[in-house]
Amino acid sequence: MPAQIWTTARRAKFLKKLAETGNVSAAARAAKASRSRAYQLKAEDVGFAEEWSEALEMATDALDAEARRRAMDGVDTPRFHQGQIAGTVKKYSDSLLMFLLRAHRPDLYRERTAAASSRQDGHDDTEDYAGARDALADRLARLDPDAEDGPDGGTDPAGGAD
Repeated sequence: MPAQIWTTARRAKFLKKLAETGNVSAAARAAKASRSRAYQLKAEDVGFAEEWSEALEMATDALDAEARRRAMDGVDTPRFHQGQIAGTVKKYSDSLLMFLLRAHRPDLYRERTAAASSRQDGHDDTEDYAGARDALADRLARLDPDAEDGPDGGTDPAGGAD
């Protein structure tokens, strides 16, 4: 079976739809072409591969713009009363905003994990947490008027008396 012929028009339709959707299957359908042939051409033709990448960048830029709009401008959401639309409320997406901040400023907004708690300067945050925990335990002990030697009323953790 001969390979599917990709005319200039077919190629343009494919790339246009890919830029709009970021979806290879939708782009192939729009170009009336097979998805597998599109991937084959991408592997064979460096120019087409570059145009493919540019189209995906355009689709990603559109996603970024929509996420920003929803996060910052909000989306009008209908409110119902007795089954009828009674108005709208503007909803903003804090989670989209956080994703955008993490993507564009990872050094400031990345999630911190226990494994990543050691800073580049060699300082280990776990020491700070232990010190803060001990200081809090001391303060709580001073607030409890019935405590003799600490929040446990003078008994050791094993249950015996001092």
